[in-house]
Amino acid sequence: MKTTSACAFGIAAVALAAALAAAAVAAVQAGRASGTATVDGTAATMAYAVTTTKENLFDDSKRDTVVVISDRPLGDTAADDEVGLSLRARRGELLVLALRLDGTKLVNVSVSHKGLDGIALLPGSWFEYKPAKASGGTSAGSLTLAKHDFDGHSYACSVQFVAAPAAAPQQAEAAEAPAEVQPTPTLPPASTSTLDPGSLTPLLVKAMMEKDEAQAVKLVKLGADPNGRDQYGVPVLNWAVMMCQPSVVKAVVDAKASLTYERAPGMTILTEAGACPAAAKILRAAGAH
Repeated sequence: MKTTSACAFGIAAVALAAALAAAAVAAVQAGRASGTATVDGTAATMAYAVTTTKENLFDDSKRDTVVVISDRPLGDTAADDEVGLSLRARRGELLVLALRLDGTKLVNVSVSHKGLDGIALLPGSWFEYKPAKASGGTSAGSLTLAKHDFDGHSYACSVQFVAAPAAAPQQAEAAEAPAEVQPTPTLPPASTSTLDPGSLTPLLVKAMMEKDEAQAVKLVKLGADPNGRDQYGVPVLNWAVMMCQPSVVKAVVDAKASLTYERAPGMTILTEAGACPAAAKILRAAGAH
């Protein structure tokens, strides 16, 4: 009898917890978030949530849902522009949690914060993720992480969200942007022998950000420094991995890029390639650990 009572009490407790969590999510308006995210002991109030999609990591025919939760509005930065969001975070403009969902399964959570040297990719298994009933194209749920130390930093969060689809004005601005951007300088001929490898680094990073792999590979072959770094100190190889551009990864590796650089203790280039299997395969073959 006691066992039955204890079991009933446990079931009731779980049901109550689920009801409270659902109520917390229900109190959040579409496009907003409630709760906090903490990085290295500094907490921020998370207030905004939008949803977008990205190609599934393992199946080109599928799309993953990506929920971007931030402490401030994303403004004219697209929700799926993780590099742009990371650069803004490093300037102290945003704190971003980006949840990648394969159906209802939480695959990973990307963290962008001014105290990090790049994007911290945390396994979904570390988090307690509870999807909630949503409507009108929204994606709702709660995300909890007890304090967890990783690669020299600590992370924690307790957030409820109702993420609305990324706003159309942001997409429109993104579509209009090319008209305002200065044209990429004409590339010198491949036979030029007076090229300064360092001068090609900004062009190489720009090409990768614009997802122009052919241009990026051409720049590497023209003599861009395979160990060049952007203005924030991020190597071009890390850029190629973050943007998941295997052809550029191979070109930079073939040009003798260093495979030992760590953006944070324990965050090797192979660790960063966890979300890009094709790049990881190239790096392993080259001897990366």
